[in-house]
Amino acid sequence: MSALNFDGFAIVVVNYGSHALLSENLASMSPHLAGTQFVVVDNWYSEEERRATESLCAVHGWTLVALDTNTGFGTGCNRGAAVALSAGAQELMFLNPDAVIDAPSARVLVDAARAQPMALVAPRILKRNGDVWSAGMDIDLATGDARPWHRRAEFDGAATIEWFTGACFVLSSTLWEASGGFDDDYFLYWEDVDFSARVQAAGGSLILLTDATAHHDVGGTQAASSSASKSEIYYYYNIRNRSLFARKHLTAPQRQLWKASAIRAAWAILLRGGRRQFLRPIQPLRALYRGLRDSDYGV
Repeated sequence: MSALNFDGFAIVVVNYGSHALLSENLASMSPHLAGTQFVVVDNWYSEEERRATESLCAVHGWTLVALDTNTGFGTGCNRGAAVALSAGAQELMFLNPDAVIDAPSARVLVDAARAQPMALVAPRILKRNGDVWSAGMDIDLATGDARPWHRRAEFDGAATIEWFTGACFVLSSTLWEASGGFDDDYFLYWEDVDFSARVQAAGGSLILLTDATAHHDVGGTQAASSSASKSEIYYYYNIRNRSLFARKHLTAPQRQLWKASAIRAAWAILLRGGRRQFLRPIQPLRALYRGLRDSDYGV
């Protein structure tokens, strides 16, 4: 493999109240990726967070895109990509504040994107304990269920759309322009599923590179949440955006199947937060109602 030239490579990180994660993760990476353009898109959170993020960017030489509102993840990615591309970036990495990737793995991804400019490439993403968190996913077009690639043999013949989590992937400026970037309609959740579908609709492919590894502190950007507690906004956008994706990408018969399973799917999303939350059920049930109402696929 040829020596990596990081010139022309940009890493875009969308931040929301997570300057401590930037200090821990992005700051540990930047000395090892000489020539990389780092673009931090700071969605508005508070004056204190803005000052802390401005200070980090000044110290490390990162480009700050300071937004006056919280635009959400996909729109933040679009804003950061526009800045990176205008400064000459040829390859873009999108990376969560709670994720980190080493230089050899970044090299593998960038080399692959340069060799295959119509490929969206991603590493295996591991939890801090070494367990696999993400290594490619499929959306079942009949049910809307998400499944990891390693389970494909169990569902042989199922019609699916491949997708990569937005926590870490790389693509060329060519593919970015062909796909049109992220859809601003999502705000949070499902925007990476939608983007993966847009890549494939534009003639691109998704390639998992198992010799590249990133690490993800699951839930690090949602410190108030845990596996036993999810926020109302988490429930709402997961329920709403499932159907938003269906309207944008599925055929009429497929949309009808997803509509028929909307309540079942919404309830399964609520159960991700555990059953104890239903001792005080106002927020999860309100999110259930609002998500179904605003999706046009519920009751």
